[in-house]
Amino acid sequence: MKLLLSLLLLLAPALSGAGEALKIDFAGDTYTADSAAVPAPAVAKPAPAGKGRAATLPKKKWTVLVFVNGKNDLERAGLLNVNMMEMVGSNASVNIVAELGRMNGQGGDTTDDGNWTGSRRLYVTKDKDMKKVSSKVVMATEKVDMGDYKRAVDFVLWGKKNYPAEKYMLILWDHGSGWMDPRKEAAKAASPDGKGISFDDETGNYIRTREIGSIVREAGGVDVLAFDACLMQMGETLSEVKGSVNVMVGSEEVVPGVGYPYHSFLGALAKEPGMGAEKLGAIMVEAYRMFYEQDIKRGAQLSAIRVAKASEFENRVKDVAAALKEVDDTAALKAARAGVLRFDMIGAQSDPKKQISFYGDLYNYLELAEGAMTAKGAAADGLKAKSAGLREFIAKDLVISNGYFDKDRIGHDFKDSHGISVYIPPVIEKIDQAKLEGIFEGKYADFAFAKATGWHDFVTFLYGKR
Repeated sequence: MKLLLSLLLLLAPALSGAGEALKIDFAGDTYTADSAAVPAPAVAKPAPAGKGRAATLPKKKWTVLVFVNGKNDLERAGLLNVNMMEMVGSNASVNIVAELGRMNGQGGDTTDDGNWTGSRRLYVTKDKDMKKVSSKVVMATEKVDMGDYKRAVDFVLWGKKNYPAEKYMLILWDHGSGWMDPRKEAAKAASPDGKGISFDDETGNYIRTREIGSIVREAGGVDVLAFDACLMQMGETLSEVKGSVNVMVGSEEVVPGVGYPYHSFLGALAKEPGMGAEKLGAIMVEAYRMFYEQDIKRGAQLSAIRVAKASEFENRVKDVAAALKEVDDTAALKAARAGVLRFDMIGAQSDPKKQISFYGDLYNYLELAEGAMTAKGAAADGLKAKSAGLREFIAKDLVISNGYFDKDRIGHDFKDSHGISVYIPPVIEKIDQAKLEGIFEGKYADFAFAKATGWHDFVTFLYGKR
């Protein structure tokens, strides 16, 4: 998995030969894909919501930019995903450009595909050899810090200049930890695999949550920002990128090791390059759901969010958080905290029942709180109305598409996912807030989401409910 803290699945070393079906064996999972077949998912049109290599170069419809940080134990997965991109390749209307970083000596190191190191920027072209990346290397760098957000900025600006298009999608690929930026020493003490997003094992650097916002702002914005990384589809991430992105695609949950089905959604884009950002986001979600249901056969979740609705989302969250504190229905708050669908922050070995995880689906939390309320009166009625209004807003306005299959590893059905998660204190009440937040590199209160919503004050209020 693109896991925070521990990988539950490891890619097997054997891939099929040129022109043959690709088969990858996981611990308990098998993926087989015919390189000649590029399934293109069909989805309903999303409901409407309430800059060149040279100036003379014609713009294509889309440029897809994929920042693949394989300088860690996901190196083999990075090679696999670039080969999946090559199942489709660029065409007359779509540019597919990837930066792939590699190193030697890390856990999961592989000598596949020449065992080169550093980074290569690739103009992705179609081929059938699933054991070798055959696309043209248009830029190579011997020493690179893929954990430096400025490298990602440079990649996007370079991509826009050299491969101009009407619309741009940026995919950030690697381990992900949602909004949590761990202090390195604290994360290492908690688990040897503690990660941020885009973690570079060679430099020890990683891209922080607020730096994700810096990437898209400094690069001049993108139409679609997608995370092929765990746990990134959060209110806290959304607030950092608003104003610079139209659609944000990511998972509330962990992303299995094979990651996105690049051959599928890029195949759909190649066939219909005139599609807009919202339709592409919805296609990605449906392709992901189909892939994990039909090919991998394991539980998974992905959603696409309408970023223009971020400010209204923040305002509604602020109102609901204030009302929850005012009504102070302890029984309801504790029931929601105990029952909410949580996401795999820690991993099965350290958190077998997901009781330490502090990421939960916001819609589900509110739904459970409303259902368990015992408080009566005008304030309680007002809270219920505001909470139901926020849930309706999430379902109809904020989330373009939410796709899921099956259950999580503890048997909680992903139907309780609704596309966006937030910080919710762990089920285990004895966990001290200050101690938990002591593993963060920065203060949660410094995030744009916390400033706009007062959510950290509400979280502190919840920690006090024993």
